Amino acid sequence: MAGALYKFSGCLQSILLRDTTCYSRILLNHEQKRYRKRSGKPAPWFVPRTTGKLTYGVTEENVADLKQHVWEDSFKLDSPIRAEFLESKGLTDDKIASQYQQDEKFQWEYNTKRTGVIAIKLGLIPQWTKEGKKALCTVLQVIDNHVIRYTPPQEFQKTQGFHPWFPRNVGSLVVGTLSCSPLLFTKKYNNLFLEAGVAPKRKITRFLVSPECRIAPGTRLRANHFRVDDFVDVSAKTIGHGFQGVVKRWGFKGQSASHRGGKSWRRAGATGGGRSQAGTRRGRKMAGHMGMDWNTQKGLKVLRIDNKYDVLYVKGIVPGPDHCYVRVMDTRLRNHRRDMMKNPPPCPTKSQDSGEELPCEILSEDLFDFREPSISISVE
Repeated sequence: MAGALYKFSGCLQSILLRDTTCYSRILLNHEQKRYRKRSGKPAPWFVPRTTGKLTYGVTEENVADLKQHVWEDSFKLDSPIRAEFLESKGLTDDKIASQYQQDEKFQWEYNTKRTGVIAIKLGLIPQWTKEGKKALCTVLQVIDNHVIRYTPPQEFQKTQGFHPWFPRNVGSLVVGTLSCSPLLFTKKYNNLFLEAGVAPKRKITRFLVSPECRIAPGTRLRANHFRVDDFVDVSAKTIGHGFQGVVKRWGFKGQSASHRGGKSWRRAGATGGGRSQAGTRRGRKMAGHMGMDWNTQKGLKVLRIDNKYDVLYVKGIVPGPDHCYVRVMDTRLRNHRRDMMKNPPPCPTKSQDSGEELPCEILSEDLFDFREPSISISVE
């Protein structure tokens, strides 16, 4: 199985299927509408992430000392830096643990919202059902996901990231993935991870969760956060094609290439005019930037889970290129939400400290397991 996944990795064969690695950052948080489309400019309330300091003159011995005395000790639960941070906030480990104890009377409801995970798209692979039908699946790997921070609904409504169309009874839960060196980021960005006691993350994003589904900072999220035969919604940015004409962007037929028209084979033609229109209206299909838009595929079924490498096999096509970040969360489709009430998922997440040994792979009942014999011959 691991050999099949390495085929999808391409140039990243040496670093995929590991706990920690580094990737380029793609913003998954909300960007204000007043900015120009696809500008990639983060919201003004974001903490400055990259540092402008140059590290020339720093030897390998200095980096080794920093890694031994600072990196490995600063983001542990018993680190002195974290203890000083919690003391300034008036918090203790026992107080934090008491805030995230789940209510024993909790019951799953239709509008209950759990957190999602950040996965990396590895590629496509076919799966086969017991009837011999082909099911094309997208392979998503959940690498090094940790909960960074939780903001209750009362405090979340006062933050700049809250919007009027958000529900009033949800909080904000920040999830990060892919640990990396603190030298790559600013001090303010590194301080975001002190409460969780984890190393700085390459990518962070937030999910809207119900107060009953809150998770303590520092909790690890794995692929078993979901179950086989669950339905999920997957969001990612589509493949960017740059500036394209109307033929490729919108599928226009184009004009005549042999009779009249001049060099207008791939032009759009008239875009306005007329007595009733008298101008180009908003929303007219014209040439422009193609791709790099947010797209969400809803109601995708999880057919297979690999607990060893934290890999999800999701039925269908997921937007975005290979090796991009994707957000995976519980589906919001009505019919599937009603089915979740009959068989609710683990809330707030699957416990990792239960001591239960999980099977290496879990397959749906409809899938054919190629480890089993397909033909049995009885000898008379």
